[in-house]
Amino acid sequence: MIRDRGSALGAGAPPLPPPHLDLAGRRPASAASPRALPASLLAAALLLTGCQATTGAPETADNENRNLHGLAEAQQRRLDEIAAEKKDLERRVKELEAQVANLGSAEKVVEEAKEEISATVRQMMERFRGDSDIDVERTPEGYSFVLRQAVLFESGSDKLTAPGRAVLMRVADALRGGEHPIRIEGHTDDVPVAKPETMQKFPRGNMELSVARSLAVWEALVKEGRVAEPRLSVTGFGPHRPRVPNDSERNQWRNRRVEIHVAEN
Repeated sequence: MIRDRGSALGAGAPPLPPPHLDLAGRRPASAASPRALPASLLAAALLLTGCQATTGAPETADNENRNLHGLAEAQQRRLDEIAAEKKDLERRVKELEAQVANLGSAEKVVEEAKEEISATVRQMMERFRGDSDIDVERTPEGYSFVLRQAVLFESGSDKLTAPGRAVLMRVADALRGGEHPIRIEGHTDDVPVAKPETMQKFPRGNMELSVARSLAVWEALVKEGRVAEPRLSVTGFGPHRPRVPNDSERNQWRNRRVEIHVAEN
């Protein structure tokens, strides 16, 4: 038999609450809505996230400050390097300007020296103009006197002739009193020494003959011409520095010579 539940308890008994309500008419915690749990979890998550954001913000700011500080220091170092490079360049520019100024002065001195040499050469050329025994020539180092062997020496001999000695005294008058170095060079043609007496005296041939003739000129200039001995030097080239090819008697005559070089620069 099915009975009414209310009638079974009696008419005065209070009705039982529904199974999902407590005595105060509230839902028990176990029966809470499934939506309440995610909301609480969301609140906790937001709280934790806010704490993390609040905690990480100073670290990020410190890192950025350190990075900016490093960049500033690097820029300052580069500026210091540029300033040092500029200072060095300014110093080098001043040095180059000084060198240019000195170079200009040196060029002026060289030009003046060239003019002085040119004037000396012109004087010497004018002095010996018309002297058929002496040629005056301009050289890279100054000037030179060219004296023909036919005037100074007999063939195959290193003894000065009387006319040759007189020629040397005229040259000595022009050289005396100066200070520039003087080099005496002996030269021959390419005809080998053949006379027995010459071979006996100069067994080394034309080379030895050219040196002996240079020494004879040196001795005359020092002892008779009174040219200061420390200024003089002597050398001989034999047939190895001809002025012209030795292909004719005329050219051989030109190659047999003594040159007296004066170095003025």
